[in-house]
Amino acid sequence: MYLTNKMTILKRTIIWLSSIAIFTFIILLFIGWEVRETIRHNGLNRIHNILNHKIEAIDNYVQQRYVSLTNITELFYFASRHHTIFKRDFWNHSPESLQNKLAFITTKNDFYDIFLISIDGDVLYSVKHEDDLHTNLFTGRYSRSKLAEVFKDALKNKTPYISDFYFYQPSHDYAAFIAQPILDNGKIIGVVAVQIDNKEIEAVVNDSSELGKTGEVISAVIENEKLINIFATRHTNFFPHTFLMLPQDNPIYEAVRGGSGRKYMVDETGENSVVAWSYQKELRCGMMVKIDESELLYEWYKQTTSLLLLFFIGVTVVFGMIIIALRSFAKPIQELSHNALLISNGHYDIEINSSEYDHEWQLLTHAFQKMAIEIKQKMTQLYETNIALNTQKSELEELNRTLETRIEDKTHKLQEYIKIIDQYVITSQTNTDGIIIYASEAFCQISGYSKEQLLEQNHRIIRHPDMPDDFFKNLWETISNGKIWHGEIKNRKADGSNYWVDTVISPNFENGKIIGYTAIRHDITYQKRIEELAITDPMTDLYNRRHYILTIQEEMNRAKRHNHTMALMMLDVDHFKLYNDTYGHQAGDDVLIHIAKILKLYTTRSGEYAFRLGGEEFAIIVSDMSDDEYLYLGHRIRNETEALAILHKNNDASQYVTISMGIFVYRPESIMTHEQLYKEADEQLYVSKDQGRNQVVIKISSL
Repeated sequence: MYLTNKMTILKRTIIWLSSIAIFTFIILLFIGWEVRETIRHNGLNRIHNILNHKIEAIDNYVQQRYVSLTNITELFYFASRHHTIFKRDFWNHSPESLQNKLAFITTKNDFYDIFLISIDGDVLYSVKHEDDLHTNLFTGRYSRSKLAEVFKDALKNKTPYISDFYFYQPSHDYAAFIAQPILDNGKIIGVVAVQIDNKEIEAVVNDSSELGKTGEVISAVIENEKLINIFATRHTNFFPHTFLMLPQDNPIYEAVRGGSGRKYMVDETGENSVVAWSYQKELRCGMMVKIDESELLYEWYKQTTSLLLLFFIGVTVVFGMIIIALRSFAKPIQELSHNALLISNGHYDIEINSSEYDHEWQLLTHAFQKMAIEIKQKMTQLYETNIALNTQKSELEELNRTLETRIEDKTHKLQEYIKIIDQYVITSQTNTDGIIIYASEAFCQISGYSKEQLLEQNHRIIRHPDMPDDFFKNLWETISNGKIWHGEIKNRKADGSNYWVDTVISPNFENGKIIGYTAIRHDITYQKRIEELAITDPMTDLYNRRHYILTIQEEMNRAKRHNHTMALMMLDVDHFKLYNDTYGHQAGDDVLIHIAKILKLYTTRSGEYAFRLGGEEFAIIVSDMSDDEYLYLGHRIRNETEALAILHKNNDASQYVTISMGIFVYRPESIMTHEQLYKEADEQLYVSKDQGRNQVVIKISSL
């Protein structure tokens, strides 16, 4: 930042212009690179199209040879109708006109040679009269040649096909042959074969009209697992019919095996080249076309060089013009800067001779001098004001010291009040999601948790499972609507025990929006213990009949409110009086305690209750189940009781202590009182006893 502040306008302008020039240069490089990649991509397409043109040209050439062979076959067929052309004697004295005509056909159709072969394999005639004339293609020395191969295939399949390029001794060259049978009423009477003229195909392959200066074509076949060059190449001096000593990753190997493709690569001479390769189906050879990448990108190099040269010339000219223009501004700016520095150091009496400056600079310097005079006046006023402010500052500092002393006293008293509240008031604060953000020491003591265990935890950490969900739902509806809630809550301590608190919860507001809640509690555990003793059976620790009367109507109302069913289950011990008479009252009390533990085990959810109504009579309230689930629960309790295996020899239902149970399912749409509900369940209990005891009988409420 210091160097930037010391920089002159001229230097800053040069830096900005350099940045713009560099940015523009980068953009030009990017555009040039994109153009280069486009040219390279088009080069791949171009070389691929050249290869396709050559393959198509060879295909057309071969197809034309097929047509020419058919015409020659017809010629021999018509000759056979008038002459014994399949006799060697005929060709020893054949008409000169026929031989001249065959020689003309050979030249016109770009054949190297034409052969007439008998069905016995004798080469009766050839235009060239080479060593293969008068040999037998079944038994002679050329019986394994490509000529013999196409001859035998013509006899077998009666259709022509072109052979692979292979070295043919009579011609001292690589050759490909086509043969076609001469048919007379569907019967083969002889075979005509032609030898393709390599020069014509070589002319197609090495046509360089589309290849530029560096392009060339390589054509090859596989012979005895070796790569053989077919035709001479343009630049790499690969001679015809010689082994190609090329790396195995050269694309020509893929081409001769039927593959195709195109890519950029480094060729055997070390040049970067673009190549395309494919397989020529008619000649069964691989072909590869390549062009040096430098030739492909020549125009791009030339255009890019010209563009960059123009760019640097333009940048140089613009920089020179701007520097010349800025020099006329340098002197007035330097003088104004110097005087501005004097003003900053407290020297306000300045004079600037601006007669040599342009009109705009004269206006600016006059305004600058006027500003210096005004600054001097303002500084005088500020000096006087500063003296007055220093006097006021001393007075304010004394007043501030007095206020600080009073604030310290008030703060000390406030901290004492906060400490008292923290130690003796059971209070906490949560955010709107119920996460505890403050807990007093008194809250920690009654809950058994430390502050570290409570903070950042949800308030559900102290929720007791006995408290129903509806209770907390109503609580949250009240406080989330901005109202104060007051009620009694049973909480759970860290060790699993419980305590009761009388609680007031109020919302905390900020800018009219609820940001959390504050709860202040009063411990009423002792009071609740007394109340629980009043509603609890002391021997079994189940709820007593008094609490049953208070609870049954509330649960019926809750079932209606939430539109779900509720079941009242009545049960008692079978032949309990006989058990007491036989085993004693203490044993009977133990049976009741064991059964009470089973009932507690199956009534652990909120809204589930177990009661001892008197003697051996028990009741259970459960809700929100299906009818089958109520019946299944009854059988579970009955089975658990019998599974205690408490011997009861006077029980006619089992050798062990058992229970009988009656269940009545109350539906929310039913119209009945809790007395009627009790009566219905009690009747089902008596039905289970009448049916032999150790039974569960259920009845579903009707409208």
